[in-house]
Amino acid sequence: MDLTRLLQNPPRVQRNGQGQFVEMGLTEEVLDFISQRIDASACTLETGCGVSTVVFALAGTRHICITPAEHEIQRIRDYCLAENISVDEVAFYADSSENVLPALECEPLDMVLIDGRHGFPAPFIDFYYTAAKLKIDGLLVVDDTWLWTGEILKKVLLSEPEWQLEADFAPRTAVFRKRAEGTQAKEWTQQEFVVNNSAFKLNENSPSYFATAARYLKRGEFSVLGRKIAKKLSRAGRPA
Repeated sequence: MDLTRLLQNPPRVQRNGQGQFVEMGLTEEVLDFISQRIDASACTLETGCGVSTVVFALAGTRHICITPAEHEIQRIRDYCLAENISVDEVAFYADSSENVLPALECEPLDMVLIDGRHGFPAPFIDFYYTAAKLKIDGLLVVDDTWLWTGEILKKVLLSEPEWQLEADFAPRTAVFRKRAEGTQAKEWTQQEFVVNNSAFKLNENSPSYFATAARYLKRGEFSVLGRKIAKKLSRAGRPA
């Protein structure tokens, strides 16, 4: 079976509001993107389960699939058995990702797909625990960026130098290439998106203004302090 045949007859894994099994998952262009960038030498992981799981199985990657819905795993197994697709290299974990990922031991990952639970804070937990497991130059696929949680994760990564946007299937999915370690271990003052979207304001009439500036200087966070000062000067109508 190839991707074309798979998409003509995809597994129906998730239940809709009426309790019927339906096919819900990544778009065809994203599935094609994934299939072209993995092979049997890769180690991969996804939170969630569906057509993408079969794509990883077809490629023969050493794959980890995490979903708390046991019926989804069984339906994927049944589908692959009927289509003569081996799942010998697929490790299924029937549990929530926040329970599995902290203690998970695996090879360094070539690709991570975040497409499990989308309510806050699940996508951020998935990112936090998989970022360090992903190889340098590995790919992170963030699905459902049209939802607030996915959108915020995408915006954070766009502002972080450790991540490079590899492909943007807007408004639905974004793919990032990992360039360096460290984003998930930063303090908020080191993350541009968090700094720029925080509610607190430095007020030169407040005693805390100088205390806050001193903390930036003590931590060596000159770029953050510089941006704050430049913004205040710009608002005052003076050259920044």
